[in-house]
Amino acid sequence: MASTVRRRCVAPLLGAAALLFGLAPTSKVSRADEKIILKVAKSSDFVPVTPEAGKAWWDEMKKQFEAEHPNVEVQYISIPGSYADLENKMSLLFRSRSTAPDVAEISNLDIGPWVASGYFLKLNDYVAKSAWWADFPGSVKAETTLGGDVYAVSHGENTMALFYDFQILAKAGIQTPWQPKTWDDLLAAARKIKATSPKVWPLWVSTGTAQGVFGVETGPGVLLLGSSDPMIFDTATKKWVVDSVGIRQVIDFYKKASSEGLLAPSSQLLAATAIATPPVEMAKGNIGLTLGGNWFSDQWTKTLCAPCWADASKHIGLANFPTRDGQSPDVASTLGGWDLAIYAKTKHPDLAWQFIDLTQRKENMLACDIEGGWVPPVKSLASDPEFANFAPPYRELFAKLLIHSVGIPSDPNYPIWAMGMLQATEAAVLNPNISTDDAVQKLVDYVTNQLGSDEVEKRK
Repeated sequence: MASTVRRRCVAPLLGAAALLFGLAPTSKVSRADEKIILKVAKSSDFVPVTPEAGKAWWDEMKKQFEAEHPNVEVQYISIPGSYADLENKMSLLFRSRSTAPDVAEISNLDIGPWVASGYFLKLNDYVAKSAWWADFPGSVKAETTLGGDVYAVSHGENTMALFYDFQILAKAGIQTPWQPKTWDDLLAAARKIKATSPKVWPLWVSTGTAQGVFGVETGPGVLLLGSSDPMIFDTATKKWVVDSVGIRQVIDFYKKASSEGLLAPSSQLLAATAIATPPVEMAKGNIGLTLGGNWFSDQWTKTLCAPCWADASKHIGLANFPTRDGQSPDVASTLGGWDLAIYAKTKHPDLAWQFIDLTQRKENMLACDIEGGWVPPVKSLASDPEFANFAPPYRELFAKLLIHSVGIPSDPNYPIWAMGMLQATEAAVLNPNISTDDAVQKLVDYVTNQLGSDEVEKRK
């Protein structure tokens, strides 16, 4: 089955859709030639993997929606630049009712502040009538649920795993397929790579404030999930954890790896572009072990070609990222989704929901995630052969991690904790001689200064 972008499928007309979902058109036009404008704000560069893939999919959604809604014109507000650029521009748009989009594509990493600002509409009644919502794993639903209310819907997820280079590991005397059981196994392999392939970066585990809160998901967040104490927010005390055995284990991992010269150069690991560098360097044979997301391997496919690497599966294997001591669960993976939300003061809430609902149709969801480099948030689609067979074996393996992956706390203050954690781990990379106490103190100070001492706790 080809993707929607290639098939140019035309879905049922509005009357059928309204009957199916129990939604009637909410806006009327005064003249036959007068159009309702539905504004949709989205990233043009940061997601999906390539701007070309994203444009093709969004153009198809516009085509389908306008065919079903002849009196509606979908107007895109395309936001160029990085993750931070997207968040900053979206914030400016929402400050005025005249510029606010009806539908917005946002990352779940910052959904808390958006909800706290009153920008998003509650979607409880809508999702309750949608069959596909019931097929979302609990962890995916939790990403966009705050205080029992649903404020957005995922249309693509990211999970994390460990890539390894067959040839580099073979040269280091490590048999493949390979699955490290502990962090010590991982570091031991990196040491062997350093000894046998001195020009290769042994280990890529990124961090750094330049990536914004997204940097936690791709590095220290995975490590924390695999630590002895993965808690970020204590739901019992309603406080942010700023010092714990788990946090110290993460910092010590970075300190040890950096002090032994096992990490990629800090200029690479800490860069704003760190999420895009590894696929290019792995294709050149420059990295032995890489903690990375599902979009890494997607970049090698013919559709995306960033860069093209048709023989990637002959050179690169994939393993679960291990827990620190091999404790259960024996896999650590963060979960980060890209979601669609509706502006709380939109004049067209039902039309906005119908647009979101259209994106959730099987053919459109598969097209979005196949072309865009995501794992479908719907369990049945994550195991669909069309998705799994697009880029074997990586797609299937990342999709299996969906139910094991853990998302961030759904709280407006998460970005503050995240930036503190990134400061602490960045310090460990830049100066591995820093004491663990001093590195932890950076997290303590940052979060405490922002939220107050009564909002934090230490779990040592």
